[in-house]
Amino acid sequence: MTVQIVKAKTDEELKGILALQTANLRQNLSQEEMDTQGFVTLEYDFDFLKVMPAENHHIIAKDGDKVVGYVLLMDRSTNHLMKEGASIFPIFHEIEFKGKRFGDTNYVSVGQVCVDKDYAGQGLMRRMYNIYRDSYKDVYDLAMTDVSSKNARSLNAHLKTGFEIVKTFDEPDAGEPWEIIIWDWRE
Repeated sequence: MTVQIVKAKTDEELKGILALQTANLRQNLSQEEMDTQGFVTLEYDFDFLKVMPAENHHIIAKDGDKVVGYVLLMDRSTNHLMKEGASIFPIFHEIEFKGKRFGDTNYVSVGQVCVDKDYAGQGLMRRMYNIYRDSYKDVYDLAMTDVSSKNARSLNAHLKTGFEIVKTFDEPDAGEPWEIIIWDWRE
């Protein structure tokens, strides 16, 4: 069966995102798995996942009924609801990007991205991100996220997709360097 890229619209699809998130949380992986496959750090719950995208939808990759990848959409109106990781937003808003303070731009946060290890190397992340951009470029000017400097696989994949590093910082909640990356959809 061909993997389809769609917008997550059902509770079952959100539960599929949560199952994939759990399988790829840093604390659930060996060091070798983290080094070779990457990892996710934030653990969202169902209720937050449901409210996270405001009026829009997360983008998922599905193989039949199984969620095998996701790109979460986090509208800035939900940033204050985060239980962890929210310390990035004050830092992020003060960054100058192309002559403008980032907090003054119309952006969307990538809440998290993940691809099932059995589907790695098939271009799913790029396909999901292309649908993400095409779906929301008329709503937002930029997409932003941050990636642990220890997650080389994820960082490299983001850079190949079109993101660029704008700042390295020590995440207060994580105690390690992170890269703030931006994808300018206006170009």
